[in-house]
Amino acid sequence: MEVAAAISDYAPSTDRPGKLIAKEILAGISTVLLFPFGIRRQSRRTPRLADQRTIVFVHGYLSNPSCFLPLSLYLRSRGFDPPLSFSYSGSIGVEQAALKLREFLRRQVRGGRVDLVCHSLGGLVARVYLQELGGTRRVDSCVTLGTPHRGTYNAYWLWSRVGRELRPDSGVLARLSRSQNKAASVRFLSVVAGSDNIVVPRIFAQGADETFFVPEVGHLGLLYSPRVYRKIGDYLTRLKAN
Repeated sequence: MEVAAAISDYAPSTDRPGKLIAKEILAGISTVLLFPFGIRRQSRRTPRLADQRTIVFVHGYLSNPSCFLPLSLYLRSRGFDPPLSFSYSGSIGVEQAALKLREFLRRQVRGGRVDLVCHSLGGLVARVYLQELGGTRRVDSCVTLGTPHRGTYNAYWLWSRVGRELRPDSGVLARLSRSQNKAASVRFLSVVAGSDNIVVPRIFAQGADETFFVPEVGHLGLLYSPRVYRKIGDYLTRLKAN
């Protein structure tokens, strides 16, 4: 009988469990309170400038662009142009969402280069766009926050199209693994939550290139962490300078 190899995961946070749970509950409450502000679809377009850089947010499953409002305000305080936000329904699946992302960027970003910042499922939507839909022609970098790059065992409890796509043995993830080198020109930063209760094991949120591990936050907490904000701001500033 073949025995599956053990998975080496990140060490758990040393914070008290009660503190970690309380912080994730507060992040969840913040997400719910912000939700109404992201219902309206964004219609703003960028200018037609060849030398501009545009940050585009891609939210996760059962969410909307409002979850990025605090990060957007922080990046604007750092001197970045106002980001754009792509909205989609997670029920359509990763591949259909990636097609809609391609159309959104064609319509809303009229010139220059793009930096994608994605939470959870949004990172896989971005990867399908980059690896299979020619997105590398427009995108320089992709930041993923708690994205299940290698799936999550929690997906076996989710009886939906997205649930099937997020299982570690799914066809979508196998195909993305095989085509990963097609996005070699894009710089990736993977932010991993040390107390993530959605991406299990946590190491499955580690993607290509650079990884930033934040032990004291959970899956939603990534969206409200000052440490994560500073890391993303510094990362994008460094890319803009090169």
